[in-house]
Amino acid sequence: MWIERTKWMLANIGWPIAFTFWYQIMVVLYAANGEITQLALYYFQFLWIIIVCSYFSASFTPPSKCQIEDDKNSTANFCNLCNYSKPPRWHHCRRCNQCVHRMDHHCPILQLCIHNNNHKYFLLFLLWPLQLAIFTVWHGYFNFWKMIRSVYTGEILSTTDQLRGTGVSNALMVGFAALYLLKNQLPNLLRNQTLIEESRETTIYDLGSWQENVKSVMGPWRSSWLPVPIDERNEKKQT
Repeated sequence: MWIERTKWMLANIGWPIAFTFWYQIMVVLYAANGEITQLALYYFQFLWIIIVCSYFSASFTPPSKCQIEDDKNSTANFCNLCNYSKPPRWHHCRRCNQCVHRMDHHCPILQLCIHNNNHKYFLLFLLWPLQLAIFTVWHGYFNFWKMIRSVYTGEILSTTDQLRGTGVSNALMVGFAALYLLKNQLPNLLRNQTLIEESRETTIYDLGSWQENVKSVMGPWRSSWLPVPIDERNEKKQT
């Protein structure tokens, strides 16, 4: 258990460092030289704040506590590791050493379980960085091209140009990684399904329309794309 806790703490150190690096690249190296418009700067800062809030919301939102039923004859699934009956949509995570409500998977990126309470924040942590990656590549593709070209021409780039090119290449990697993860997450979101339920071909929690399925995880449309908690009524729809 202490190993998983250590990994989680290291993730909470590493990600803020990465966030700071991204901010320095776009704000200091571009804005300081007047190479980015004020509107674009405000948009980047908006994306950056949303991403940071989404990350910490996903990382520090604890899972729900299971209503323990010490009855091995219960119709609910009995967890031999936790030694109690668990309601539907509860699964035991061996890394966290506990049963988790609506467990999607144990995320190696955040070093914790994606569950009922933080699934929305995890999805936002994929969607908003994808937008930031597109935004960064759009504004810095010339610097990235200069960095690639210098490999073949032998041109010596300034430290600023090297950092800008590195920032764009980093944005490309983040963008492709987010797309890869969203490839499975978004279809499941539309079906109100977790990765575990998808692997077991469980579809009984579909609410009948993709709009209702999305709202059950992301909350009301007016706040679905912001890192704010969903209300209890939407949480009940997930169960």
